[in-house]
Amino acid sequence: MRKKVVVLSTGGTIASAPAEGGRNVSGALQGAELVSKIELHADIEVEVRSVFQKPSNAITLADVAALREACLSIIAEGQVCGIVITHGTDTLEDTAYYLESSLDAADVAIVVTGSQRVPHAMGTDAYVNLKNAILTAASEQARGLGVLVVFNETIFSACFVRKVSSYQLNGFDAPGYGFLGLIDNGAITLYQKPIRLPVLTPSGAVPAVDIIPVYLDARPLLLDAAVSGSAKGIVIDAVGRGHVPPTWVPSIERAIEQGVPVIVCSSTLHGPVFQAYEFAGSLHNLETAGAVGISGLSARKARIRLTLALAAGNGTDRASLLSAFGATA
Repeated sequence: MRKKVVVLSTGGTIASAPAEGGRNVSGALQGAELVSKIELHADIEVEVRSVFQKPSNAITLADVAALREACLSIIAEGQVCGIVITHGTDTLEDTAYYLESSLDAADVAIVVTGSQRVPHAMGTDAYVNLKNAILTAASEQARGLGVLVVFNETIFSACFVRKVSSYQLNGFDAPGYGFLGLIDNGAITLYQKPIRLPVLTPSGAVPAVDIIPVYLDARPLLLDAAVSGSAKGIVIDAVGRGHVPPTWVPSIERAIEQGVPVIVCSSTLHGPVFQAYEFAGSLHNLETAGAVGISGLSARKARIRLTLALAAGNGTDRASLLSAFGATA
């Protein structure tokens, strides 16, 4: 029996064509043209559909919601064992985590891939990444693992994958957590399985959630502007164990008083936030004021998670926020 995989194309480097001046036009190639240039096992049937064609820096939450709906529609059709999404690498991890957090597809593998080099470049990774993504999506081993990212012959969980190089072929990694498996000449080997967080089903309007970065002597102006600009949630990309400059504390307190939930993550590549200190701007100080520290997610992924939690109607009290992030007090 043939295994059916649906490829959803969204543009990106993997779908680029040459332009004048030596540059490239992202999203100029259709998914069907990419698939036509790879050789697959005879027992794999591939159908290609285009959701949108754009560089991933231009993708919006509305686009990702449409991509989620496309996945749900395919799953509802039945007879499909896997879905592959081709995507630009700049925001690939954001889209993958949105789908990971909002789709419960235990019987259908969902794999996101892209490329660092355009298809017409010497040594392009476009075709090998696409082929490996299709092979993974068609494999029984990929069921129940959540959304996967396949890149450079490596399988990652959407929960922990990050873009780690702007141009090299090993463009993605999962610092501190590691890959799930490898693909070697078409053979898939898994070494670990991820623990998934609860699925969040958005039912209302997508709220604006902003990320505010912390750096040496940073002023709280961006934080104040986000709250004044009607942000419904704030994610602070804090330093170390979850720390901000002391001058930020009044702004964080005001945001929380106005009903804006504040999530605190660490900007380090791995390691949890923790109430290790009692100085002004420490995580202890912030959580006492009502902020919620979250470990194990980058700020970009915490933003996605908070956005979905609010869109799903979750409360903004500490217990509700911790529950949405799969954490406990």
